[in-house]
Amino acid sequence: MNEPYHWSNDPYWTEALNKLSKLRDKKGETTFELDLAAIEKAASIEDGPAYKLMKAMVSVNEQEGMEGFRGAPRVLLALLVRLEEISKAKKKQR
Repeated sequence: MNEPYHWSNDPYWTEALNKLSKLRDKKGETTFELDLAAIEKAASIEDGPAYKLMKAMVSVNEQEGMEGFRGAPRVLLALLVRLEEISKAKKKQR
């Protein structure tokens, strides 16, 4: 039997949170640079960050509510990491 989807079991989010922790541990790493055009393009991809975010937040709402793992803030922070990755990838293509 398949367990219901929960964001904390999805490497897309957990790996981003691990990356955020490493960045936070580095002294002086307190900003992200975001490329809005790259993010806007990625947002409409069927399995892109917007749809992954929706799925993750549904799991927060259905399985955590306002308690539990405090998933909403964690997913938000993980999303920032993923958006920065999209921005950096676009910058490398230029």
